[in-house]
Amino acid sequence: MFCFFISAKLQNFRELFTTFVFMNDFIGKVNCCIKRHDLITPSSQVIVALSGGADSVALLVALHEIGMECIAAHCDFHLRGEESERDRSYAESVASRYATAYREIHFDVDAYKKANGVSTEMACRDLRYEWFRSLSEEYGGTPVAIAHHHDDNIETMLLNLLRGTGITGLTGMKYRNGIFIRPMLDCRRSEVETFLAGKGIQFMTDSTNLISDVKRNKLRNIILPALRREFPDADKGLTTTLHNMRDTASLFDSLVADKSAGYICDDTIKLSKILDESAEATTLLFELLKPYGFNATHVGDIIAASNSDTASGKQFRSATHLITLNRGELIIEKTPAEACCNIVIDLNDPATLPDWLTIKYIDRSQFKPDRSGNTLYLDPAALDGSPVFTLRHRREGDRITPFGMKGSRLVSDIFTDAKLPLNKKDSVWLLTRNDTILWVVGMRASSHFAINAATERIIALSSTL
Repeated sequence: MFCFFISAKLQNFRELFTTFVFMNDFIGKVNCCIKRHDLITPSSQVIVALSGGADSVALLVALHEIGMECIAAHCDFHLRGEESERDRSYAESVASRYATAYREIHFDVDAYKKANGVSTEMACRDLRYEWFRSLSEEYGGTPVAIAHHHDDNIETMLLNLLRGTGITGLTGMKYRNGIFIRPMLDCRRSEVETFLAGKGIQFMTDSTNLISDVKRNKLRNIILPALRREFPDADKGLTTTLHNMRDTASLFDSLVADKSAGYICDDTIKLSKILDESAEATTLLFELLKPYGFNATHVGDIIAASNSDTASGKQFRSATHLITLNRGELIIEKTPAEACCNIVIDLNDPATLPDWLTIKYIDRSQFKPDRSGNTLYLDPAALDGSPVFTLRHRREGDRITPFGMKGSRLVSDIFTDAKLPLNKKDSVWLLTRNDTILWVVGMRASSHFAINAATERIIALSSTL
């Protein structure tokens, strides 16, 4: 009996010791990743994207224990009914223990999908990343930590491969991409779960991740498990490929830089010279234009246009830049929308508004419709859910749902109808709420949060532009 007791105690000790090692190994991996890639300075502030799932909870706890000052940021898309509220409530609870501040935002995904013509997956991605950028600006450029891990990276590489990609697509996710950092990119999902189990911390499971409907879920739930069963060393081989492709991409970039030296001067590319001298003209032009936000389709259109007799003066736009084809050269310019940072404003704090914009609350009896477009009237419900209001200039594909009309319209069409000169289109301000356009300042208001019969107090925003 005594020997059995000792044996049982030893077994319990081994389990506790193994758990302790895994817990500390996980935190060690995260910390090592932060230091190796210089992601965050010690004891500094970081915004943590917190869904309430295992990955984001583990990231928050690990960063807290490393000594970071964490601001937990939760997005509620209201797509899963009670499950969404469960996740929000749990995220707030976890944040109260491991974060110094908690922020949350509520999104109308259907409205964004209709206004922008995108899928649910893309709408959620656009909305959350735009909010994270706004939060980072609010906190003085604080980095935003995303809980992607090694298994996610393998999935991303394979998805890119299946879609068709070049070298860069096979390098997976970046440890740092602007303000966004990924401190868990060297950790496996199994390590995440072991870490949380060892600390007795619960997490929420998104039921939609268990449904194999979208491509990533099919890969995660069906393809990769089958691949691992048939090829036990699959993860090792895929990881080796990721590392090899990163080294290859680094060499490729340096070779492209050397080869492009004779074809680019400041922001002008000698297109005719590339087409005449380079056997790999399409690939080289793509690599030269990629940093400006242009894709392979743009490159094909530019090359096709260069062969036209009416090519000179033709323009091509990415989300951030404008290219003008001029006598065999490509002149690249930043669009004003990119040159001018977004202005995040707080409608509860007039001090955050630019000089040309004023706000006041009026009674319904004081309301007088403004056909000029210089005043926007909002129902106070627009302030519900701590939304982010931003002033920015136009982007390609911007749409608004105009007040009094069915459906949405391109902002560019509104400019055309108003016969707005080309040189003034990029200076018009747009007011957005969680990136949904509420107002083309001085021109049109949207139907979102319009005043109605039940509205008693009205928010009035007036422009002097």
